[in-house]
Amino acid sequence: MRIKEFQDMIYACGRCNYCRGQDFNERCPEIFTQIWESSTGRGRMAIARGILEGKLDYSEELGERIFGCFMCGRCREECKKAAKIDIIAITKAMRADFVDQGVKIPESGSSMVNIAVSSGNIFADSPAAHAKWAQGLQFVRGSGTLFFPGCLASHRFKEKTNILVRLLQAAGYTLDFLGDDQTCCGTPLWITGRTADAKKWAQNYLRKLKKHGVKEIITPCPSCFRAFDEEYPHLLGMEKFPIRVRHTGEVLEEIVEKKKLNFKVPINKRVTYHDPCEIGRYRGIYEPARRVIRALPGVDFVEMERNRADAFCCGGGGAVKITYEHHSNTVAEERIRDFVRSGAQVMSTVCPACEMNLTHGTYAADVQARVLDVAELMAVAAGIVDREILETDYFPED
Repeated sequence: MRIKEFQDMIYACGRCNYCRGQDFNERCPEIFTQIWESSTGRGRMAIARGILEGKLDYSEELGERIFGCFMCGRCREECKKAAKIDIIAITKAMRADFVDQGVKIPESGSSMVNIAVSSGNIFADSPAAHAKWAQGLQFVRGSGTLFFPGCLASHRFKEKTNILVRLLQAAGYTLDFLGDDQTCCGTPLWITGRTADAKKWAQNYLRKLKKHGVKEIITPCPSCFRAFDEEYPHLLGMEKFPIRVRHTGEVLEEIVEKKKLNFKVPINKRVTYHDPCEIGRYRGIYEPARRVIRALPGVDFVEMERNRADAFCCGGGGAVKITYEHHSNTVAEERIRDFVRSGAQVMSTVCPACEMNLTHGTYAADVQARVLDVAELMAVAAGIVDREILETDYFPED
């Protein structure tokens, strides 16, 4: 069992309540949606201990507790104040144990993996569809700097991704793109416990990147960012990934700091920022996007009450959007309530998954709000796109 590697951590859990919080909606999105004590971080540690001691077995019934975790990292963040248990790593190990022992995992999770493996993306689109967002753009083969959009940005946010690349190119970045050769980064594999398959995927993808002459990857997707920069080295036994990986949030900050673009069109909106879990709590990247937003003309920047390490999840993580969509939507609505209380008109972020789920949350909560990538705000301020994208009644065709 993979959780044996974490035995000392599992037994270190004193059920102190830091990971859970005092109220159902305070910290952990899983207990907020599922109510049960077993849905908390400390509850999963009790489950892990029971399995180690032979008092519990992996079962299909237990699956909802383990696969219902959003992997947002809030429990791990809070446990830094207590026992310093990596609850997320242990949860991933339990998911891998499910697969290793042949116990059925949520069917939609298995389906997502099979689709990603067979079609190269999580939406079962053709390889040609993966590049439709790039129509009208020019890329430089062999430039060494690869733009890697990821599945959501390619297949669900084609117009937004096109805007992002236009912004980067206007700022002087010479970008390469894999085109039809690009496939999913592999996150669906390890997020659902398919570790052996994930290792093969990472080996093949690294081989492809090297063959293409990639020296640097720029991606707008936090999951893809962490896939290359964290998961691949872990899976392949490397100390560090041999290719530099940057999330666009940091690149956008570089554009502002080095004055690569002239921002002269006022935004004239009150804007707040949602911290994506995978670059926030996972990587401590909180300030770049905030510095960018504050630098744009006509922005009245306000914080939501829960922000940075204390930010509430959007509901789109951990494959819960696929496996238990109603839980995902409930969490998104709660985050939209944070947005409403802030008094902002625009919620900005730097994660396609967050952007999608929070937009769904505005529909469900019947809130007039615009959810935008920070790059879109920059593109308006730089005169690259029209101001109409700032309005709540504007929606791109795709």
